[in-house]
Amino acid sequence: MSEENKEKTWYKKKENWWITAGIIVAGIALLVPFSILYGTGWKISYEQFENLGVVGDFFGGTTVGLFTLASIIMVTAAIVMQKEELALQRKELNQTREEFKAGNATARVQQIDNAFFNMLSLHHQIVNNITFAEGGDPLTGREAITELKKIYEYKFAFRQFERETPEEEREIWIKSSQTKSQFLEKVFESDYLITQKDLDEVYGKFHATYGNIIGHYMRNNYRIVKFIVNNVANDKDEQKQIKEKIGREPIIGDKRYYFGMLRAQWSNAEFELILINSLYSENHKFKDLIIKHDVLDIEETEKKDMFQGRFTLKESMNKFKAYRKLIEINK
Repeated sequence: MSEENKEKTWYKKKENWWITAGIIVAGIALLVPFSILYGTGWKISYEQFENLGVVGDFFGGTTVGLFTLASIIMVTAAIVMQKEELALQRKELNQTREEFKAGNATARVQQIDNAFFNMLSLHHQIVNNITFAEGGDPLTGREAITELKKIYEYKFAFRQFERETPEEEREIWIKSSQTKSQFLEKVFESDYLITQKDLDEVYGKFHATYGNIIGHYMRNNYRIVKFIVNNVANDKDEQKQIKEKIGREPIIGDKRYYFGMLRAQWSNAEFELILINSLYSENHKFKDLIIKHDVLDIEETEKKDMFQGRFTLKESMNKFKAYRKLIEINK
């Protein structure tokens, strides 16, 4: 606002009215005694100066009350001005607090993002350092993970083969690749053969053999998922719940974004092994997180009301139908 506009609007301020009123009263206080003297014919002379004491009492009696009133008005003006200044200071303080909160929230988001992407960087380092060699040239990285997934699936297929084949005929497994393919298809194209007991037995043996190669990879993925769950809330209610639970205030954001970024780092073989790992009974905490937050984006949501709260596998995730019974649980 220009100086001209400020001058035009001076009368809108309460304190200016009080100051003007105080000046007017003070001026009246000065004029009243002289006006009375003038009206009564008082003239300056030597004899009159001898009665200055009486004049002093007269001036005091006619002005002190008005000057006191002027003082009260001025004090009132000062109080009004001080009140407005305090209100302005409170407003500025609130703005500063809001700016601080906004800046703090932004810094917190940056802190979470930096930590998250550092964890993804560590994820890639772990993948690249995975090395596996069994009866051939060493495999590294995602090639090693793909081979490990095949080994797990063959172990499951062989278990089913043992169940259905007499002991004297089991040599056919080694000689016939067609037999292996048939049992792989039988186990993993069915949605009723794999039970929790079967998976615990097969994956337990698999983990006992290859856990030193891939165990830290699985634990790192669990920690990343746990980090997202504990540091990102979808709304204020969830933010409050997380803070009460862990004592640290999470940011308000979209978990799906972070889970999506994590899934984008996985190959198909990684995706499948991570799901299988979570279904293993000893890793129930990982499974609970995956099911509760749909970390893998495998839940049917378009027809969710039809299933009355049950976690239901998407039709597009048909490759996991062998594990359907273990995935589709009541929340």
